[in-house]
Amino acid sequence: MVQLLFCTINYLNKPLRKRVVKMENLDVLFRPLPNRNIDHWDREWDLFSPFWEAARSGKLIVQECTETKKKVWPPRFVSPYAPGAELEWVPIKGIGEIYTYNIVYRGFFPYYKDKVPYALVVVDLGEGIRMLGNTVGMDPTKVHCGMRMEVAFEIVNDEITLVNWKPSERG
Repeated sequence: MVQLLFCTINYLNKPLRKRVVKMENLDVLFRPLPNRNIDHWDREWDLFSPFWEAARSGKLIVQECTETKKKVWPPRFVSPYAPGAELEWVPIKGIGEIYTYNIVYRGFFPYYKDKVPYALVVVDLGEGIRMLGNTVGMDPTKVHCGMRMEVAFEIVNDEITLVNWKPSERG
C-alpha cells in the first residue's frame, strides 16, 4: 500500500487543501479517465452529464433537434440546424462502421504500458454521428475502415462507464 499526498494549489501558488490517498495499485491512479469532479470548474452545468448517466445504465444517447429531428454530437446548448429549437436526448443504436482509426504502439501513460498496441476508432453511427473510443475484444492490428462495430460499455467504477467498441456480431 502506498500513501500519496495531493495538494491543490491556487493561481498564486498557495496551497488550498491537502489530502492523503492510499493506493494499492498505482497503475489505476495513472489511468486517464473522464473527469466527473467539477469542483475545479466555475460552472453550474455539464453538457455531457446525461450522456454519462445513460452510459452507466448501458444506453447510448445523443441530442436531437426537436424541429429538424437531426442528431447532434457532441452535445451543445443550441441546435446547429435550427438555433431557436430545443435539443432533447434520444437513444441511438450503438452499431456503425469505422470511419477512421489509429493504432497506438507507445503507451504515454503508465496505465497503458502493458496494453499496447491498442486501437482508437471513430465509429460512424449514421445520421451525422461519429464517436471516438477504444476497441475491445479484438486484435487491434486487424482494424480497418468500414469494419462493423457495436458499442461495448466498460464499467470502471460507480461513477464512470466508458464507451468502447467491439466487432459487431450482427454483420
